[in-house]
Amino acid sequence: MRSITIALGTLLGMLLPATFVASVWAQAMPPGQPGPTPVPQQPGMPSPTAPPPDMSSGEGGLVAFSLVIAVILILAIAGKLIDLKHKREEEATLLQARISDALLRDQRLSTLLVTPTASVPIWRRSPATIQVTGQVPTPELRQAVLRLVEREASGIRPDFRVDDRMAVVPSTASRAA
Repeated sequence: MRSITIALGTLLGMLLPATFVASVWAQAMPPGQPGPTPVPQQPGMPSPTAPPPDMSSGEGGLVAFSLVIAVILILAIAGKLIDLKHKREEEATLLQARISDALLRDQRLSTLLVTPTASVPIWRRSPATIQVTGQVPTPELRQAVLRLVEREASGIRPDFRVDDRMAVVPSTASRAA
């Protein structure tokens, strides 16, 4: 977040003098003084250049100031979204670590080749997704893993979805013992 504040300060420091230069430039040309010499227009041809806008009212400064405000708002919104993304990543890491620790604490499940992976969307209203992958020797152990995942996840978030990608492979029974 500190880098965004520094970037905003630098941008503001560069663009603010531009607003003053535009104001001074608009005031430097006296109202009655002719501008650049017009190019004669041939019949049926569009004008090669449009007449310069009247900057004596300070509109250039207002436009520059509006652009500075718009850029600052865009950077502030981007900073908030980045901060929100980091918070959701931390929440997903906490969820995944808690489930992995619970799997390691359970003696029946600690030797299984099962990996939980959690992801939390940026928008709070969407449920977290916990993907459980790996191999288990029996359907009973598969259900035990799913119950444990649901129990641990409900302690952190009320809304989540378990994506079961475990395979029941009887040959893993010798490794689990």
